[in-house]
Amino acid sequence: MSPNRSLLRSSATLFVAAILIIISLPQEWRSGIPLLRWPSIHYGLDLAGGTQLDFRISEQEMLDQRAALEQGIEQANAQGASVETIGNLEMQVTALDEQQRNVLEAIRTVLERRINSLGVSEATITPSVIGNEKHLLVECPGVVDVQQCIATVGKTIKLEFKEEYTEATAEYRAGVEKSVRDAQRRLSESGITLAALAEDMSGKLGVISLGEQLYFKSTLPKGLEDLWNLSPKSGVQRREATITVPSQDEQGNPTEKMVDGIFLSEITRAKTQTGRTVNEAPTAFTLLQRSEDGVKYVEHIKGPLAASTSPRIVGTLRAMKAGELKAVAMDDGTSRVLFLRTFIPGSDEAHVSHILVAYKGATQAASSVTRTKEQAAALARELKVEIAAGASFEQIAKTKSDADSASRGGKMEAVARGTISPGFEQVAFSQDVGTVSDPVETQYGYHIIRTDAPPSTSADMVGYDELIIAADPDALRAGQILADLQAGRVRSKEEAVTLRSIFFSLEPTGWKDTALDGKHFRSATVTLDPVTNIPVVQILFDEEGGRLFQELTKRNVGKRLAIFVGGDLISAPVVQGEISGGSAVITGSQNFDEARLLAQDLNTGAIPAPIFLAGQRTVEATLGADALRTSMQASAVGIVLLMIYMLLVYRMLGALANIALTLYTLLYFVMMKLPLFLFSGQYVVLTLAGMAGIILSTGMAVDANVLIFERIKEELRRGRSFALALETGFEKAWPSIRDGNVSTLITCSILFMIGTSIVRGFAITLGLGVFLSMFTAITVTKWLARKVAATPLAERTELFGVKRSPPQQG
Repeated sequence: MSPNRSLLRSSATLFVAAILIIISLPQEWRSGIPLLRWPSIHYGLDLAGGTQLDFRISEQEMLDQRAALEQGIEQANAQGASVETIGNLEMQVTALDEQQRNVLEAIRTVLERRINSLGVSEATITPSVIGNEKHLLVECPGVVDVQQCIATVGKTIKLEFKEEYTEATAEYRAGVEKSVRDAQRRLSESGITLAALAEDMSGKLGVISLGEQLYFKSTLPKGLEDLWNLSPKSGVQRREATITVPSQDEQGNPTEKMVDGIFLSEITRAKTQTGRTVNEAPTAFTLLQRSEDGVKYVEHIKGPLAASTSPRIVGTLRAMKAGELKAVAMDDGTSRVLFLRTFIPGSDEAHVSHILVAYKGATQAASSVTRTKEQAAALARELKVEIAAGASFEQIAKTKSDADSASRGGKMEAVARGTISPGFEQVAFSQDVGTVSDPVETQYGYHIIRTDAPPSTSADMVGYDELIIAADPDALRAGQILADLQAGRVRSKEEAVTLRSIFFSLEPTGWKDTALDGKHFRSATVTLDPVTNIPVVQILFDEEGGRLFQELTKRNVGKRLAIFVGGDLISAPVVQGEISGGSAVITGSQNFDEARLLAQDLNTGAIPAPIFLAGQRTVEATLGADALRTSMQASAVGIVLLMIYMLLVYRMLGALANIALTLYTLLYFVMMKLPLFLFSGQYVVLTLAGMAGIILSTGMAVDANVLIFERIKEELRRGRSFALALETGFEKAWPSIRDGNVSTLITCSILFMIGTSIVRGFAITLGLGVFLSMFTAITVTKWLARKVAATPLAERTELFGVKRSPPQQG
């Protein structure tokens, strides 16, 4: 071999060795050098800390689709449909069955993409089947924000298009009744729990999962009162009842609305005595009157504020808002806690009568009114002349007026300032008593107004609750009671029952499902609206989706079409005309980032079946660090003891084995940091079970050396040279080494294929150790031993733990 080639080989060897040493160094040692920061070991949940999420997969939607298809096939056969039509339906059933078989892998792929978006590339997702339920265990090492992980990984990105539907028809009620019967059948036939059923049905319009809630007798929804005396053994009960939901009035003010529906409820915990926070002031005042000394409760029903009411109370009430609580110190040494129910301040009122002459087209004019506006004006002037000539105002009002007050001779209820037309108000409050005005025009027609009495001021209308506290001149006790009320510290001891319920609304939600949904989705991109320059998300459908969208827009021209993503209403544009071409635009994004996230959600994959969080487990990073530290200590102690043993038993051969073991450790760290097969995106994730595999494989790493060295020692005892003993030892030991390691690799393969994530971690690290040990024991140790065989040390057999007997004298 030429000197140049030898130098080149030595340089290459040193370069590779330097790279391996650098890669194997701990991450913190390389953190100061940017080029050396990558790569690093990827730790699992039990070593790095993080979150484990257990998701249950609901296949009910697939089962419903299959039942609908089978029913369609039966109807098609009964109606004598064409072979092509029946064949298409059967193909859909086959495709649905295939999707159901692959649902675990399909959802696993979607979840993996979502986890990667969190920057958690070393997460593991393990399928699991528990009875008839399919689960996915998701481990996200290093994720600190558990809620972010749950929200990102577990969200159901479901794209839906819905039509307007607001009328509670008999057909709608029949559909709700059918949904309830189907739910009851599932509960009785499949054995599914009410909790799991609620999760499965939570995405359906008009179905609300109320979960598990504590009810006092007075807070039970109207219609569920008879459940109060039932027990957990009573099972699921069906009742028609009412719930209260937030709503808005015509002016947009928040209010409440009663919604009728059907409950499926079960008692999960029987009645127990529990503390109840009293939030309603009247109830709290009644409770305090019974429990506190010197306290009296007085209820003031809505009415005019009494003249005898203390000026302090009047002033306080006028400064309060409805629903507010306040404490007041009184002049007589007592105090009050006031709760204002309602307050309508007094206003100026005019006392008048009027004659209305309406015309066709005026506001609120009766259909019998046919005169024109000009004719109405002329008639009003004529009537004014008659009254001025002495005719009876009341008699003319009864016979000629078009107002509701005609039967009362034109007499109106007291008219408050600000509640009538400005022209009418100006005359009513300004003219003298007994004066009859000239005709006054408003949107209702022409009025002749007579003032019957001077304007007056009405009394304040108020309804409030008063808690009177004796001997409290500074209102200190009242202030404490007020603080207790506001902090929720006023509690009563009452019986309560725990219910789990599903509510099926008998009132339409405003939308109904259509055949167009996420399964027809192809892609989503962010573009700018050419008119408003606002980011929008453009979605493309497949061929069938384009046809459905065209039909949907055709029959809803002039109506709203709602786009729901993940159960949230994103946009509800009015359809201007039929849309063809298989594309649609989702508006409503406030900025580019919001539109980009929506497009990303859609593109990362619509889950083919809803998933629900069934459980979660969080491992703190400190616990993982402790487990890693103790595992590394155990591994280091094991390696040191192994090296000492090899030196004591095999001397120089043991030293060679220790060098190979050091290289084995170095290579193991390198392999743990590099991608699998060098070019893939997958890494070996080190877990606590994996550490056990490393420790075990470290001990097995010298098994081959032990077999080889014992063979070499046998040959040396027979008087052969070290070089010959070396070759013979390796040759004779190889079959045992090969069979032992192959059987271990087979075991690792079986564990990896059928085991859980923990067992797989153990199998991977053990199998990787077996591969590396075969290389270091067979290749590296043999190369080192051949180098020793070429030196004078090979003649000294005692260095190899063998003492030759001296030749006997003849």
